[in-house]
Amino acid sequence: MEAKLSKYYRDIDIRELGRLFEEKLRRVSPTMEYVRNLILDAKMLYRILSDEEFDLKEEAKRDFVSALLYFIEDKDSIPDRIPMIGYWDDYKLVRYVKEKHKEEINRYFSQVKHFIANYF
Repeated sequence: MEAKLSKYYRDIDIRELGRLFEEKLRRVSPTMEYVRNLILDAKMLYRILSDEEFDLKEEAKRDFVSALLYFIEDKDSIPDRIPMIGYWDDYKLVRYVKEKHKEEINRYFSQVKHFIANYF
């Protein structure tokens, strides 16, 4: 997983990342439970990453950006166009990042008391 994170990282403006992320979300149908969970987790990572009032640790920033860029990429380890399993690799990488940085995520939610999101 760490190799994938390193491979997909690049410096990118947060607004550009958000634009690409929103474009990708418009193309993803939340038809399977794991895809719905992927969308929820990816939106959470983006929300934390884009919150200017939260001082996210640098390693978490890099990993969040990498995971989101991996999700945005259509032709990754398992091409997204493959029915049923196309987003499985994206799901596994985003979950890995979520687990790796669970302390940072918990710290964020302890500071943001009223987190409301429109996921679908």
